[in-house]
Formats: sequence, C-alpha cells, structure tokens
Amino acid sequence: MVDAVDEHSDRKSQGVALNMAMGIDRDEILGAVQELMDQLTRHPQALGEVWTQVMTDMASITMGLSPLDISKDNRFSDPAWQENPFYKRLGQFYLSMSKAMDLWLEKSEIEGMDAKRASYLMRILKDFIAPVNNLYGNPAAMKLLFDTRGDSLIKGVNNFLDDMRHNYGYPAVADRNGYIIGKDVAASKGAVVFRNDLLEVMQYEPTQPQVHEIPFLYVFSQVNRFYLGDLTPDRSLFQELLSAGITVYAVSWRNPTVECREWSLETYAEGVIQAIEVAREISGKEQINIMGLCAGGITTAAALGLLAARGDDWINSQSLFVNILDNRPEDSDFGLFVSERSIEMQKARVQQAGLFDEKDVFEMFAWLTPEESVMAFYRDNYLLGKNPPVHPLLFWSMDYTRVPAGLQCDFLDLAWENKLAKRDLMIGGRRIDLTKITYDTYIMAGSTDHITPWRGAYRSVGLFGGDVEFVLTNQNHTQTISNKPNKYMKYWMADQLPEDADEWVAAAEEYPGSWREHWIAWLKARSGELVESKLELGSVASPPLDVAPGRYVFEK
Repeated sequence: MVDAVDEHSDRKSQGVALNMAMGIDRDEILGAVQELMDQLTRHPQALGEVWTQVMTDMASITMGLSPLDISKDNRFSDPAWQENPFYKRLGQFYLSMSKAMDLWLEKSEIEGMDAKRASYLMRILKDFIAPVNNLYGNPAAMKLLFDTRGDSLIKGVNNFLDDMRHNYGYPAVADRNGYIIGKDVAASKGAVVFRNDLLEVMQYEPTQPQVHEIPFLYVFSQVNRFYLGDLTPDRSLFQELLSAGITVYAVSWRNPTVECREWSLETYAEGVIQAIEVAREISGKEQINIMGLCAGGITTAAALGLLAARGDDWINSQSLFVNILDNRPEDSDFGLFVSERSIEMQKARVQQAGLFDEKDVFEMFAWLTPEESVMAFYRDNYLLGKNPPVHPLLFWSMDYTRVPAGLQCDFLDLAWENKLAKRDLMIGGRRIDLTKITYDTYIMAGSTDHITPWRGAYRSVGLFGGDVEFVLTNQNHTQTISNKPNKYMKYWMADQLPEDADEWVAAAEEYPGSWREHWIAWLKARSGELVESKLELGSVASPPLDVAPGRYVFEK
C-alpha cells in the first residue's frame, strides 16, 4: 500500500509547503549555488573520476554502442530521438552528463543540509540543460519550423513578446482570454449578501426542492481567486454541493492594495468570523459547517480557534483541504533554503513594499516545479509556436492576487515558528489552541500535491480535540477541488490515525472513485434535516447587493 500511494507522491519529488515557500530568500539560493561551484575545486579526485566516466560514455556514444536509453524520459518521445543518429547521440550525451553530475555529487563528500541543497539545485540544472529546451536540440520544433516555413517560429516569438507584456516574461500556461468570469467559470447563480473592504460573501441559489437546514461556508486562499470551487459546470464543487441539497455560502477576498498593507492574519480571521455570522443570520441556524482550502484553511483554523477561545459555539463541523498547520522544514525542498535570516529579510522586503505582489506569487508557484510549470510551456509556446491551452483550471491558475504585508509576515512566522501547532499564536489577545475545537473535522490531502505535501497535511490529525477523518486522494493541489470525475480517481482511508504518516499508509484501504462523494456524504450527515428550499436569497439584515460572483473577483 505504501508503494501504491508513493508511486506519484511527494516522496519521489518533494513538494514545497506554501508557507515555507513564502520565506525563501534569493541570497540563500545564490549562496547554495556558490557552495556547489566551490566544491568543484575542492575535490579534484572526484572530478577526475567523473571526467573518466564522461569520456568513456562519449566514446561509446560516438561509435553508436551506448546502452543509454532516452525513451524513458517523456521529453524525448519524438521518434527522431530513436531514429535520427544525431539526435539519438545528443540525447544519450545529455543522459551521460546527467549521470556524471549525480556521480560527482555522490563523490564530492557534501553532507547534511548542503547535500540536500546541492541535490535540489542539480535536479533543476539538469532540467534546464536538456537539449529539448533549445530550438536546434528539439527535433519536433525543427520539423515544424520547416513544415510551416517559419510560421511556428513567428508564432513563438509573438507568444514570447505577449508574455513579456502580460505574464512577467514567463510562458503562459493558458489562454488568458479563454474564459469569461461569471459566464464560463464562476457561473453558479447566486447573490452577494455581504460586502466590506475585506471580503464579499456569496449565497447561491438552491437547485433542489429541499435542502439541509445547516448551511455550508467555503473559505478559499488569499493567494488566488475563490472560483476554483466553481469552475466550469462539469467541474464545479459548488454545483455538486447544491445538487446534494447543501446551502452554499462562499467568501471572495478583495485583492489588496498598498493601502491594505496592515491587513494581518487577525484581520482575515475576523473576516471569516464575519462571514460565519452572515450565514448564521440568513439561515437562522446557530451553527454552520465550514471548509477552508489551502491558505484559507490556515485562516479558517485560526478563526475557529479564536471562536473557541471566546466560547462561541457557532460551528457544527470543519473541513480542511490541502493545507499544512504543523510546519516542518523537511516538508519541502525550498525548506532547505529557508533560515531565520531569510525569513527576516523576506519580512523586511515585503514590509517595505507593502505587498507580496502578483509577480512574487507567480514566481513562487512557477519555481515549485520549474520543469512542469515553466520549461514545458516554454517549449510548447515558444519553440513549437503553439497557442497556450484553453483549460479552465489553467486559466484560473493565472488569476493571481496580492498578499498584504501584514498577512505575509504572519504566514512567515507561522511557518518558521510553527505557532499554530505549538499553541503560541495569539489573536486579539487570546491564545489559539486547536485542541479546544471539539467538533468533527474532515482533512483531505493530495498524494501528488507539490504545494502542500500530504505528509505535512496529515500531521493536522493530531491538532484537534474532536473526531478527525483523514482522506488522501491521488490528485494534485488544485485537481482535488476542480477535477471532473474520471476512471483513474481513487482515495485512501484508514480506521486509525497513528502519529506517523507511513504507519497510516500501511493500514490505509484504497477506494475507487472521487473523494468528493465520500466527503459530501460525510457533510450531509452533519447538515441536519431536510427543509423546503427558499428561492429568495439574503435577508432583511443582509439583502442581495449584486449577482454572484460579485465585484471583487474582477478587481485587478
């Protein structure tokens, strides 16, 4: 069972805990690169062994006798890599160089944290120097260049120039004009029933004649737009909940400006509590069910901890999806480049700017997985001259927002000092103790999530005082919420929740299908009796202000 879970999990290719990624300092990475280069001169014997291997490989490659097989790498899937002597040798030479780099690292006597840093940097370097990343070394691009009489190159140059103007010089992962917000995505019918400077609260129209009496509130991350939960109708989590008779409310955060620099975790936690009050008032119920996603889950946990500290019994159940509340540096590769110094420098930088802006957010996500997030689109958009794909999830992924300095600094402190898990977080003069949360909790993580690695998410099972359900699905960070059902979906559950995640894996049972079906059944069981649905949205105290998806989702 461990092998089944780990086949595509973050164990093979470590992800990066989002909080920790925010604390990366460029100087730490540059220092690690300098250290790596210095090792070249410190171990001439190791370098000699590597050189001997390279020369041996070069001889066998030149004579066509090399056993190196490039077909296992998807980047070399074009038939020319097997059939054309030049490209076959070029690919084998790349494999030889990659193997030599790994051997040098092994022989260089780099140990501990330095060895892990070097391994991470070497992995990125090997991805960058792959021959497919230049025009002459990419047979598919060269063939297309001749077949189109240069048109593919012209399209590639136009794509590059467009990205320089509109995407910070990075290749676009999607057609930014492929969908219309409010029509193609974020199109569920509803109304804004509350708005202040921080957020809007949406209430959605019921689609069933009867609904469960306890409403549900969706709280998304402050780093992207809320409509990941409401993409196209075939992917919309909101529509699935509405079809199950769940009354859905959703928070849409405002995109902050420099004037909002003081907005902190306390500001956002109080915002969640305000949204809870709105849902309680409109529904007439004392308690609601709530879900926090990604960084929105961190905010939700803090808000619910604050409610518990105040003695306010307003929550019936909580669901926390793809987030890490108990932070450890070993959760991520980028944790290798985070230090107390880098945290303080990042805080000073963002406090001076007032914001962690869209470009910062974009680059943070892009460099989590540079081959998949940058280089693959570099080849398609620029070398092959393809138009960026029209895909709702990728379209959403480009709709970044800013993070105010106050919240950014609080997230950094949470990550570095692990305040939530240690019960050291103070909000409004009250200590946040998650063990005081005694209602039911549902935690979901993705086995291929490179943003919040699932083993980090699993540690949350030990933080709360009530019954906890943990579900692991075979999807990545955003697919967990937005993927439409398919035959490859599966998830794992276990009766017991041991402290060690690998012990849980060993006991976990695999189930076919989407985790969403299991979660919605869990949620329905905690949503009270069925009552007649009401088509009128809002209330006298919280009247409809606008149609969903509201105003803030459009603000740049």
